[in-house]
Amino acid sequence: MLYVTYEDSVVHAIGIRKKMQAQYRVFKKAFGEAYYTLYRGQMMHLYRENILLEKELAFTKGECNTVIKDWIERYNISKVYVRHYSADRQELLFYQYLNEKDIRVAVEFPTVFPAYQGIIDSKVVTAEDTYYKNRMHEYVRCCTAYQPMEKVYGIPCIPLVNGVDIDEQPQKKSRKADGRIVLLVVATYTKWHGHERVIEGMHRYYADGGTREIIFNIVGSGGQLNYYESLVEEYGLQGHVNFCGVLSGEKLDEIYDASDIAIGDLGIYRVGLKSGAPIKEREYCARGIPFIYGHDDMSFGKDNYYARQVSNDETPIDMQMVIDFYNEMYDGREFAEDMRQYALLNLTWNKILQPVIDYYLC
Repeated sequence: MLYVTYEDSVVHAIGIRKKMQAQYRVFKKAFGEAYYTLYRGQMMHLYRENILLEKELAFTKGECNTVIKDWIERYNISKVYVRHYSADRQELLFYQYLNEKDIRVAVEFPTVFPAYQGIIDSKVVTAEDTYYKNRMHEYVRCCTAYQPMEKVYGIPCIPLVNGVDIDEQPQKKSRKADGRIVLLVVATYTKWHGHERVIEGMHRYYADGGTREIIFNIVGSGGQLNYYESLVEEYGLQGHVNFCGVLSGEKLDEIYDASDIAIGDLGIYRVGLKSGAPIKEREYCARGIPFIYGHDDMSFGKDNYYARQVSNDETPIDMQMVIDFYNEMYDGREFAEDMRQYALLNLTWNKILQPVIDYYLC
């Protein structure tokens, strides 16, 4: 089994890297021998678990594929899972090669059109990408996507949601009530996270005479942080919003323990989507912290009382709703255990990837 990615970004994006590693562990458990590729420093790297086995110079997609083909032959690979980004002639030729060698392949689309348009700005690249995506079905018989779709670009689709590695998400400890409501978000911030809606909501709440002390801890990095910081300064919310930087390990566990309600994605309307399955919301569920999110999600609905859905638009988050949600959750009920159990039964990568394993084995 070989897990293929051409993205240099996975080396630096913590969330993507964690997701890949979790998926890889499931494939390794299912198939015994499993390998994965990473691209960085203009070199393709081949790993087994965390051990680097090979590395080769590769400046173009075609050179990357030549290296990968060599590894497929050398390591007798019969199953390939590709994390897809953009399509071109070289990628189509790679799928043709896999098809001719009778190597079973599944392609993961992390983001499906129209959201994809917001990622690639070049009209030339987008036109090329669209053309070759619409030819992938000639050689690819299975894909996965994080949308409830039967086919993607003509390829039969296994709909997925993002999963969680329970062992890496300890259940949070209860925080002693002190009159405050402490909100938490952990992310690598992009325009579709939409967390300015919380800051705008806090601004409106205090401008209208709100008195409840609400704290918003923002953990992580990303391009939107400067925007959030400018809003906090403009609205004079420095005493209510804390920018905590990137945290991990015990420091991350501590800030979870010190928080009451987590904030999921609130801005996927910006990339033309109505539904999503962010990893972070699954991690919130596994840890047992009630959360707010702003989109349809296949994993959460009305029965998940600890997950409060809000509108998928630019409306500022109503702080009175947040206060009411806090009061409902912290009334003595054992929501953390319910959330943990739900995650164990429904949100682990082992559970989510089983249909993909079945595809490879059939």
